[in-house]
Amino acid sequence: MVGLDIIHATLQNGLKAINDLSQALAAVFPQATTVSTSATVGAITFSSSLAVGFLTVQTSSGASYKVPLYNT
Repeated sequence: MVGLDIIHATLQNGLKAINDLSQALAAVFPQATTVSTSATVGAITFSSSLAVGFLTVQTSSGASYKVPLYNT
């Protein structure tokens, strides 16, 4: 019979692995930060009638980009 301490240690190791994976994925993939109704690039402001909004995405390097959102 397996002792409870072995089961407990196994669960702790599994939880640590999941947390490590979550942190690794967050470091690689861009993070969505805000949603707005327009996007400005230099002197040009985009507010397309087709896009329902613009999602601001921040990359791991710190750069921010606005991605248009559309209804399907």
